[in-house]
Amino acid sequence: RVFMLKVRALASPVLALLRRLSPPPPPPPPPVQSTLWGRLAPALLAVLVCWLLPALLYVRFAREGTATSSTGAGSAARAGAGRHRGVLYGSLSSFLSVTAMAVMFPFMQVRRDALGCDALCQGGQTSLRSALTLVGAAVIGRASDRVGRVPMLWVGTAASLASIVISLCSDSLTGMWLAVVPAALLNQNFSVCKALFSDYIDEAGGTDADKAGAVGKLGMAVGFSFMVGPILASALISDYRRALLLSAAITAASSVFLLLLPTPSRLSRQQRGGGGGGSSSAGLTGFLSLPVLKLRGAQLLMLVRLKMALAFHMFAPVWQVSIRARFDFGPRDHAQFMGLVGLTYALSQGFIAKPLVRSFGDKVSRLLLLCILVLGGARPVALYTQSVGVVYACYVPMVIALGVMNTAITTAASRLAQKEQLGGFYGVMESVENVAGMVGPALGGLLARVDGFPATLAAVVCFYAAAFVLVALFFSTHVSGAAAAEAAAGAAAAGG
Repeated sequence: RVFMLKVRALASPVLALLRRLSPPPPPPPPPVQSTLWGRLAPALLAVLVCWLLPALLYVRFAREGTATSSTGAGSAARAGAGRHRGVLYGSLSSFLSVTAMAVMFPFMQVRRDALGCDALCQGGQTSLRSALTLVGAAVIGRASDRVGRVPMLWVGTAASLASIVISLCSDSLTGMWLAVVPAALLNQNFSVCKALFSDYIDEAGGTDADKAGAVGKLGMAVGFSFMVGPILASALISDYRRALLLSAAITAASSVFLLLLPTPSRLSRQQRGGGGGGSSSAGLTGFLSLPVLKLRGAQLLMLVRLKMALAFHMFAPVWQVSIRARFDFGPRDHAQFMGLVGLTYALSQGFIAKPLVRSFGDKVSRLLLLCILVLGGARPVALYTQSVGVVYACYVPMVIALGVMNTAITTAASRLAQKEQLGGFYGVMESVENVAGMVGPALGGLLARVDGFPATLAAVVCFYAAAFVLVALFFSTHVSGAAAAEAAAGAAAAGG
């Protein structure tokens, strides 16, 4: 030990001399100066993604409408049915409205954490939103039958603005709870737009394929808005309050297209105010009654929608845990995955659903059976594969099948319900989905805790199998057959 100390003492002057003779380290590189292009590029990219695509779609629809002007009167009316200007304006309004909501997504969770909203608080808000939507979807849908579609769209837009104002004026947990109420209860613009588009297509003498195309355009607009809203937010704003202001501005912009919406001209007796001047109790009874719900076909559609929604919501919590455990998915991976899902769903609604519905014609049940087979058959593969590529390969056809099936069911519902009941029927079907959204995640998580992923997956597949059996046995008789019989009866009455 003494020897080592002596060696260190003798070597220290030599090491100090070597340090003086060695060249100094290079200076750090100068900071990179951000150019104007570098600062503006994210914002320009967001603007291009958010607004260029709708503009291109608008130009495409306008050119198609001009190109069909030289055809015969009957064929022109049928060709123009799917390109009704009300469908275009309603889709653009829905795009802006949902974009305004999606702008706040990147900042909502951060704000909840800052205000101390724990898991119980967030679960309570989700349950409150589902319960209010459960009630609001049926009431607003029925009100659109009696008062009118466009006024209810204005009510929904005003409710969204009210929620934003509450959040701006009361930046607290209480304000966050209160802001849930107006939008969740009164903004049912998606289902109201579906009923309005069906009115437009009926007015123009369109077919079921035209209705599927109109609903597909609406679904495509909503799908793209869920993609571009977060992109717009990340490129233009950096805090929650600015997100609220931007959301308010986009919501106000969406109302411009509501001003351009035409009112369907062929109104039913109830919408004109006919049918006698009954008492207030009779009016309330008439408002609440929905005769279409007594039809076997309507009950079948609601039961199939309930089973499909339960399967979807039960699978969701298991899927999130599984994909994180297998592939260590982080925020960026989830963003890419959800971006692909949103893009696929939007394209399936806008470009795939209408040709498929038209090609299957009166055999829509076969299309629904094919969609159920894809949804139920691909989920076990996606849940247990160890390849990310296989997951993406499974989810693309699953999302396409989901979009096509939703469009086909919406089109079938429009054939069953009369115009004065269609909005209420769509609202009840939305309420059925909200029941599944309240029960499904808890039930799926409980099964996973009791017996792991296989129990939840078995229940999901059983729900899909039950939906398959219902469609195979009863759809052609109670939905397609009943709609055809009603159409024949209406034609006979008109001829007589």
